[in-house]
Amino acid sequence: MATISPMGRRIEISPGLVAWLGVLAALILLGFVNFIRQSTEGHHLTGLTNDNPWGLYIVGFVFFVGTSAGATIIGFMIHGFERKDYAPLGTRALVFGLMSLIGAILFITVDVGSIPRMMRLPFIWRNETSMFTYTSITYYFFAVLLVAEIYLAVKITRGQGSDSEKLWAKWLAIGAVPFALIVVHAPHGSLFAVVKAREFWNTPLLPPHFAVLALLSGISAMTLVATASSAASGRQVLSKETFSHLGALLGLFIAIAAVMDVFDFIVFSYSDTITGNTAMDFLRGSNLPFSIVHVGGYAVALTILLTKRGRQTPWLTVAAAVTLVAIASYRYNLTIVGQAPPLMPFLESPDYFPTWTESSIALAIVSFVLLGYSVLTRVLPMEEDAGSLSEIVKE
Repeated sequence: MATISPMGRRIEISPGLVAWLGVLAALILLGFVNFIRQSTEGHHLTGLTNDNPWGLYIVGFVFFVGTSAGATIIGFMIHGFERKDYAPLGTRALVFGLMSLIGAILFITVDVGSIPRMMRLPFIWRNETSMFTYTSITYYFFAVLLVAEIYLAVKITRGQGSDSEKLWAKWLAIGAVPFALIVVHAPHGSLFAVVKAREFWNTPLLPPHFAVLALLSGISAMTLVATASSAASGRQVLSKETFSHLGALLGLFIAIAAVMDVFDFIVFSYSDTITGNTAMDFLRGSNLPFSIVHVGGYAVALTILLTKRGRQTPWLTVAAAVTLVAIASYRYNLTIVGQAPPLMPFLESPDYFPTWTESSIALAIVSFVLLGYSVLTRVLPMEEDAGSLSEIVKE
């Protein structure tokens, strides 16, 4: 079955697509029901407490902000380095970036619990010395930037873009990378780094580390997007050479992130304080599975990429998926273990683990991101539609 979208694109509605969207919708509905319960009954339904106020919601928030910022690397490759072979991912990267940003904001929404209260920041409630005030402002600017890029990309794809609009599209794509990394995501590392009471976080290494992880998560996500798009369309969206180049970028940023992890560990372990020893006990104890996935994931992905198999699309896809899981594990350990040491010596370490309510809401937000991306990339014209759509516009 096929239909025509309002943008003139032919949409193939297959049973597989209907099933995929149906599963995502069911997960969203389940999470929404649990969010209503959380809103009416309270945050005690989650694993969050006064001693451990940041949990899975903050992990998801930081992860998706990073992925959103990192997705801008595709536009930079197209317009900054004139890599037109990346063009089929151009609009897809923008849509994925926008949906990831929306997902990050939704994670903050469910963490706060009160949507009206959250919307007052930073317009009514604000503290000019708070990093939260600064970062909340950047979301609006970043969202406007992504929407403007999508608007221009769609217009150009439909053959309606003027020369000035094409120039705007180019410079917005080039400027989006430093804006996303320096203005939007690196300060999220500062959200942790400025907390002097938490030794595990209080380091100037976190902001640049977050910027590197944004690029790494963006490249990994776009590799998976390229693979999924190829499978859905029944043709290769990117050439083998372009996939190979993606693999080289992936390997480079895994290596950089691993080096930064090593120096984070060295700086922290040399402190040799009670707080530091407690955090290390958690990394080697209850949080050891996440530590193994984090370090082991990088090792597995890098091993794949350094072999001949790493140049093959299936293995490159595996490496990208493993890398994303490793990044998520790092984000989890950073958030949870950072709060593990008690602030006062007479207090016990908080015992945190996500509850079913918390996990179902987080899964619903992830499903919403995927659902929005799946719908928008079928409704909006992609770069490969440029020729046929231009003819339609002329007629």
